Amino acid sequence: MSTSKFEDTLQAAIEDGVIPGVVLVATNRSGTFEYAKAFGNTGVSSDSQPLTLNSTFWLASCTKLMATVAVLQCVERGFFSLDSTEDVARLLPEYAMPEIVTGELDDHGKATTKPAERRITLRQLLTHTCGMANDFGNPKLLAWRHSRGEEGRHFETDISKLKAPLVFEPGEGWDYATGLDWAGQMVERANGDIPLEEYMKKHVWGPLGMKSTTFHLEKNESVRARLAALSERIPETGLLVPAPAVQADPAKDATGGGGAYASAPDYLRVLTSILKDDEKLLTSRTVADMFTPQLEHTSQDAWMDKLHNGNIAVGIEPTPTDITWGIGGTLLLQDLEGRRKKGTLAWWGYPNLFWITPKWIDRNAGLTGFYASQVLPARDAKSIELFSEFEKDIYKKAKAFK
Repeated sequence: MSTSKFEDTLQAAIEDGVIPGVVLVATNRSGTFEYAKAFGNTGVSSDSQPLTLNSTFWLASCTKLMATVAVLQCVERGFFSLDSTEDVARLLPEYAMPEIVTGELDDHGKATTKPAERRITLRQLLTHTCGMANDFGNPKLLAWRHSRGEEGRHFETDISKLKAPLVFEPGEGWDYATGLDWAGQMVERANGDIPLEEYMKKHVWGPLGMKSTTFHLEKNESVRARLAALSERIPETGLLVPAPAVQADPAKDATGGGGAYASAPDYLRVLTSILKDDEKLLTSRTVADMFTPQLEHTSQDAWMDKLHNGNIAVGIEPTPTDITWGIGGTLLLQDLEGRRKKGTLAWWGYPNLFWITPKWIDRNAGLTGFYASQVLPARDAKSIELFSEFEKDIYKKAKAFK
């Protein structure tokens, strides 16, 4: 495949130190179009190596899609349902009787809580409407931690330490949350306490031939040896410097919300299975449900407020106004000229990884792609710009392969 204008732009960005490197993969529903290229290096340190298609990445929140697939498989098998509060209470006794943080302090300086009036469903765990939040994204929850003499939990791999009160009534708001971490626990507990890693190997990674994916680097030295390093942009200068690993290694638990590592081609296998609706992972009916808008009015308003005022990226600038949540990612409700179409499911990962997969019945935009990098901070403007150009480029290329 000849070099495109985008690839020239990308190479120039790497030479100028805008990013250290990136792996880009994409394909279409028919399999007639395939794109897979590695650019640049694994990091900015002196011992960095050239990136290859076999390089691996910390997926961060891109893990959520794989965890969602595992959860929906268990729904299909009848282990639990999407809308049963009893199932959540049975498998997650930690949240059988949830409390809500009030934002007020008692006489001893401790943050107070009150009993929630509603109970949590699995659907709410999957769509960030359960009332949970992340410490780093919710000041009220972080204040609760601090009032107890605890530090905020950032990318915690010990699930037990994620237990915290809710910040709103289940189903009555939206906040980027630890719901997928707890949903992963439901998978483990419903399957006889099988580790999530082993479940994934048997039911998700194995059927797709994914051999470069893991939650536990300490158990997979091959994935660790190929891992790209994190880099962080200095705001004052725009320069990149090496950044320490964010997630604990070894990981205590497999966290469905952000704990996996994978190569870009491996991750594309998941996207492709959903795009083609090949039923290797999920039935057609379940896949169709993933592409159905999930948010009620109050939650939709809260989501849009968080999207426009929080540190959340969807790989689209300016941020669209017609976007909601499906099951597994954001769901676009409008066409973007030269880019993704209405009905596209997408999400991102903290070190600026982005994925897109259109609704499988959309014949006009049957395309999926993955932009794999390890650049901080989240929502890095330069990374989003390059991802946007990548998306436009693959849509342009794919037109010739319909």
